[in-house]
Amino acid sequence: MSGWEAKIDIRRVFLLQATRPKTFFGVGALAQLDGILREMAAAGQDRLLVVTDAVGYKASGAWNAILPMLSRHVAFEHYDGVRSNPTFANGEAAAKLGRELGAKAVLGIGGGSAIDTAKTAAALLRHPIRKASDFYEKGVPISGALPIVAVNTTHGSGSECDCFAAAQADGEDKPALRSPHLYPTYAIEDPSLTTSLPPRETLFTTLDALSHALEAATAVTASPYSVVLGKEAVRLIAAYLPTALAQPEHLAARYWLLYASAIAGMSFDRGMLHVCHALEHAMSALNADISHGEGLGILLPAVLREIYPAAPEALAEVLEPIVPGLRGLPGEATAAERGLREWFEAIGQPARMTTYFTGADVPALTRMTLRSPLSRMLLPLAPLRVDAGVVERIFQRAL
Repeated sequence: MSGWEAKIDIRRVFLLQATRPKTFFGVGALAQLDGILREMAAAGQDRLLVVTDAVGYKASGAWNAILPMLSRHVAFEHYDGVRSNPTFANGEAAAKLGRELGAKAVLGIGGGSAIDTAKTAAALLRHPIRKASDFYEKGVPISGALPIVAVNTTHGSGSECDCFAAAQADGEDKPALRSPHLYPTYAIEDPSLTTSLPPRETLFTTLDALSHALEAATAVTASPYSVVLGKEAVRLIAAYLPTALAQPEHLAARYWLLYASAIAGMSFDRGMLHVCHALEHAMSALNADISHGEGLGILLPAVLREIYPAAPEALAEVLEPIVPGLRGLPGEATAAERGLREWFEAIGQPARMTTYFTGADVPALTRMTLRSPLSRMLLPLAPLRVDAGVVERIFQRAL
């Protein structure tokens, strides 16, 4: 036995199954929502809180199709105040509107920010005396949530497939929740809803999926399931992202990027994340203008340089479509980093941290990363020991 398979702990029992949502995938999948809403109304879930951002749910074309469905089957209230890098306040405002309605379920329409906020609101509506900070910062367990329906309009977060949600207190922290109650009951993955994504969002959401795949394949909790899903996700991203950037309405390219995002979400739902997400959450907590995927793209080459010697077998195999010719040897870290940077430049991702930070910010970013509850959960899952020196070195290399 050789390669990454030799590093799998065969005595560690893992859950080998797909994530919980009943997911409708493919061009035209949005039409399935009509039947879902009809069935939910018949089961007494006839009052829905709808959660979106201010723009994307309309720009995607989703709203024009969904509004008549909602009007046919349910009463609803619409919260459209979700921002990029959503806050505790977004979740609480949505939940307040849901309580006034007497909502029985929550419908999130959009990318990760909208769907994560829908999850936060669904949990709060089951816990009327709680605030979002109780879950995100104080560790109060989630014992239930209203049923969640997720209509995904981007190909990055994987939130429609997983049991995670993230929100932040600006300038302080960007923690995450993990609970089986946060799996959507239904998910809609319709590639036609992603064709309106501008090039910037197309790129950054896809880089989120890329980071999911690479981290899930190299975490100490990696399994054959997470590695193989991550490998396929990277192959599809390498094959179809250039086409989607050049031809935004190319449905086949959007289809495969959406599929890559979904399986990358499933891979980290089972395999978990580590360094890149822990550090990015500190960046976007300190500067909310950084989109999550952009921050991950800024960090990924420097993160790869650090983790490659600890997981060269898996990374050489998973990265083959992007950085061909790696042999899975620890000494290839510099070549792997250089190859990833070259691919980033080819797809139009030359961004560095200097767009948002200077070297003077690195100590604060390092402190925020190490004190974050999310980092305390994720950093021990990295394939190497992560201390202040490693974190600072990554931030410095990303400048």
